[in-house]
Amino acid sequence: MIVFVHQPEYMPWLGFFDKLARCDTFVIYDDAQYQHGGFHNRNKIRTLKGWEWITVPIIHGHPQIIKNVRIAGKEWKNKHLNAIKRDYEKAPYFKDIFPLIVEAVNFDHELLIDLNMHLIENIANALDINVSMVRSSQIPYGGIEKNEKLVSMCKFLGANTYLSGSGGATYLDKERFAQANINVKYHNYEHPTYTQKYNSFEPNMSIIDLLFNAGSDASDILLKGGIISSSFNPIEEIMPPINLVLEPVNTTK
Repeated sequence: MIVFVHQPEYMPWLGFFDKLARCDTFVIYDDAQYQHGGFHNRNKIRTLKGWEWITVPIIHGHPQIIKNVRIAGKEWKNKHLNAIKRDYEKAPYFKDIFPLIVEAVNFDHELLIDLNMHLIENIANALDINVSMVRSSQIPYGGIEKNEKLVSMCKFLGANTYLSGSGGATYLDKERFAQANINVKYHNYEHPTYTQKYNSFEPNMSIIDLLFNAGSDASDILLKGGIISSSFNPIEEIMPPINLVLEPVNTTK
């Protein structure tokens, strides 16, 4: 079983969903510390002039645990939905995807994590991604140091493979994972290009940009960029094309 651990973000980019499609269980790391200035409460959308941030206002406190971060007010909802409508209304699949966003944004969420997970689940469904999702705060993992925590999560869930982001190469202790009989695989993402509404191509937008522009082809486009390696050398193991029915990559060799 392949486990992926990640902090919940607001309408994440393509690389997140590619990684999600290649795991069996997604651990939502909700008892980590909230990081100001990251992607927890904001992301990028494509505009005529390039791109812009859309940001969910929060009630600030420091330090804060992700699961406790509260949304500040409701005025932002119309602002976000109007911005998305303005920039994507003429995209070919706007009418198919926009209701999924409206439903999640207009739901009466008080906590940021609930909004983020509502959107992630709606988008995963639109991409035909079916994985188990569990919050880290709801499983009895242990440890103080990062590697100890990750190994403990994987052991509790019965994982034989931990799928790390490329940044994991700087801190993961593969020997510690090996002692627990857990393989470590690294995920890297080479951003695919696709037809956007506006001239030129802007990478690293929220996943909604791909969905609005590609519709039912979004899954195939998304999965072109995934690269898995057993050491962080992205060209070592390039992922083969995956059909629309998403199945975890077989990591046994």
